[in-house]
Amino acid sequence: MKNSQSHRCRPTVPMVVNEISRLFDERMRRTTTEPLQTQNSCRILLRHLAHMEGCTQLDLVRVTLLKPPTVSVTLKKLEQSGYVRRETDTADLRAIRVYLTERGKALHTSTIARLKENDAILMEGITEEEQAVLLKLLTKMRDNMLSTLECEQEK
Repeated sequence: MKNSQSHRCRPTVPMVVNEISRLFDERMRRTTTEPLQTQNSCRILLRHLAHMEGCTQLDLVRVTLLKPPTVSVTLKKLEQSGYVRRETDTADLRAIRVYLTERGKALHTSTIARLKENDAILMEGITEEEQAVLLKLLTKMRDNMLSTLECEQEK
């Protein structure tokens, strides 16, 4: 009788990348006590807001590649929980700017600590040289996908 492992399909690089991403997200979910932090969209928006304070909702849609309804609903939840605030732009009354509150900044700081902990686990046993090669290859893969998405949007 053949080993049950022989019936499994041979993993491809994209399959492993996807599995690592899912496992990383699962560990992030398990290491938080904040319910909103279990949602990947919340972590993504907090990260971008920490570096782009005062951006608009449309700016967030563009940089995160999240769908507009996802950004809208997630921002509403973050606002209701006291992590972000929205303000009308005084120069352009049509624009609404989004800012992290002090509570949001604290959540972002704790998230960064958890990310660093998980990064260390993920990169354990991988040399700096191997990390540099891996980063170069994964960046190429990401850029391939981004260029495909951009081409599809232009159609």
